[in-house]
Parts: sequence; structure tokens; C-alpha cells
Amino acid sequence: MDGISAGISGLGVATQSIALSSGNVANVNTDGYRAKSLQQQEQEQGGVRASGVTESQEPTAPGGSNVDLATEAVNLDLKGVSYQADLKFLQAQQNILGTALDLKA
Repeated sequence: MDGISAGISGLGVATQSIALSSGNVANVNTDGYRAKSLQQQEQEQGGVRASGVTESQEPTAPGGSNVDLATEAVNLDLKGVSYQADLKFLQAQQNILGTALDLKA
């Protein structure tokens, strides 16, 4: 897998993780809701992929969920940083490709 494809796979997984965490926050007061998290797996040829969604087995609060807002805030922050890092990586790959094409021309 080339660098651009690896960066794009990272963006996709980060986006899916952010969506799951956002759903958890939106359902914090939903009766019986269980927090969900995205499992990710490294691919042999490079990059990452989502390998499944797991539901928290922690007990739910009476009349509510088992979503911990502090945990979700930290997770959203980390996933946002991961997304930004993947974007920077893609920009670097673009610059390298542009330089290579300039040298060839």
C-alpha cells in the first residue's frame, strides 16, 4: 500500500471513531444505551481498517446509559489529533510526489 492510501485509511478510521463517540455523547441520557467503541486493526500491506464495533459491558445507570462523558471527551480529542496527523501525513506525501514529478520534468 502506498503512503497516500495508508493516510486515507487512517482518516477513514478516525472519522468512524469520531462518529461513534459523538453518538455515545448524543445518547448519554437514553435509557439502556451502552457506549460503543470502534476496534481497529493494522493491515498487512499498511494502513488501518475498522475491524468491528464493541459495546461496553459496564452496567447502565437507572433511566440512562453507561456513557462516561469524561472518557468520551478525551477520546474525541485523541481522535481529532489522529485525524489531523493523518492530514499532515497526506500533505507531506503530496509534497514528496510533487517534488519527484518536478525532478522528472
